[in-house]
Amino acid sequence: MPSAYFKTEGLVMKKMPFGEADFLVRVLTKDFGKMDALAKGARKTASKLNPHLDILNHIRMQFVKNGEHIPTLMDAEIIAQYDDWFLGSDKLSVAGRILQVIDMVILPGAKDEKLFFMLLDFFQPKAGQPRAGDDETRALNFLRDFFAHEGHGDSLPEEREEAILKLWPRLKN
Repeated sequence: MPSAYFKTEGLVMKKMPFGEADFLVRVLTKDFGKMDALAKGARKTASKLNPHLDILNHIRMQFVKNGEHIPTLMDAEIIAQYDDWFLGSDKLSVAGRILQVIDMVILPGAKDEKLFFMLLDFFQPKAGQPRAGDDETRALNFLRDFFAHEGHGDSLPEEREEAILKLWPRLKN
């Protein structure tokens, strides 16, 4: 089977050690939806990929599908970094819980360009310094918009409701 090369942009949602020197990276992409890609050798100090694959990095990426189950990441470059979300434990908690819900609800390969841009917009730094609790309120509003966008209206996805409410108890109406 011939190799097929693809280019897209994405938001890094998760980075997990894989094998001895690799990372398995979960990315919400503009053109391919949620996908996992294997970053071979990215755990090595000399890796050209590793610095680009941090969580909440908006990246331009190239990958190859060559008959293997997991596409192989060939190149990545940072478009934007949303490092402000790592400035405090409350902000980090909100960001992590948002990514967990997206990961739970979105199926791999379900392309949704609008969701991709909704998520980027949520993580964009906002003008002014937010007051305590603003991130949580913004996150709840984002989640309500996300569930409506996914066709759930004002309710939560039934099959994931319990897990989502553990992360976001304030979503219970």
